[in-house]
Amino acid sequence: MNWEAVGAVGEILGALAVVLTLGYLARQVHFAREAAGDANRLNRANGVTEMVLATATNTELLSGISKSHGLAPFHEAYAAQFGTTPDEAARSDWFHVYYFWLHWGNFASVTSSKDMVELTNLVSTFYQIPAVRYSWEHSPYAKPILDPEFVEFVESTLSIASQDSA
Repeated sequence: MNWEAVGAVGEILGALAVVLTLGYLARQVHFAREAAGDANRLNRANGVTEMVLATATNTELLSGISKSHGLAPFHEAYAAQFGTTPDEAARSDWFHVYYFWLHWGNFASVTSSKDMVELTNLVSTFYQIPAVRYSWEHSPYAKPILDPEFVEFVESTLSIASQDSA
């Protein structure tokens, strides 16, 4: 038996083991970065939804934000469209914005195909409600500030839902 040949084979196997280990570690780092990104997006979505919910349920905060953010004209137009008061329109819009951000958080995280089917069904049903659709189309805190990929997903889903119902 040639010990030099055995040693060379051992070195090759050792080098291969190192390469495989480095590949495995690189893959684990990639997954860890994705998980951290998901946690960050979901944390942001949770923070926004908590703030939106607080705004919708606190009369003084709602009034102050509506005035200071220049939302009164939008809320008045919404109220005229649906026969509500501007305060009711503001609450309704903030309620819808809460769901838009919640759905964005779901969309932006790592999702399975089952999750995407569920989200597609939610969007195609919930966003078809006239008041929700009005908020989606006109609210300054809906499409203009959400992730363009999410907006595209919603628009595509609504387009397909509209075609199916026609």
